[in-house]
Amino acid sequence: MVRHIVMWTIREAGSPRGKLEAMAELKSKLLDMKEQIREIRALDVHFNSITAPQDNFEVILECEFSSWADLEVYRKHPVHVEVAEYARNIRQSRAAIDYEF
Repeated sequence: MVRHIVMWTIREAGSPRGKLEAMAELKSKLLDMKEQIREIRALDVHFNSITAPQDNFEVILECEFSSWADLEVYRKHPVHVEVAEYARNIRQSRAAIDYEF
């Protein structure tokens, strides 16, 4: 099994509401991938808690795949490419890790 984790901070979008809307849209797009990319075994998306340090990352994606090959199919899948482009356009920073478990 392979776990793929990505975390983002989101750029200010003119107002706190604009930033929250961008985060909600990203979450929706990420969750939709589960139904569209069959190689994804599990997928969760969460926001940093309001009670957590505010310099933490703000959005986290956790995905599980059966193999490295399945992760590679996901990376190249047109739906993932589209969602990744959206994330690139709203993010301030990004960190990722992939590992076997």
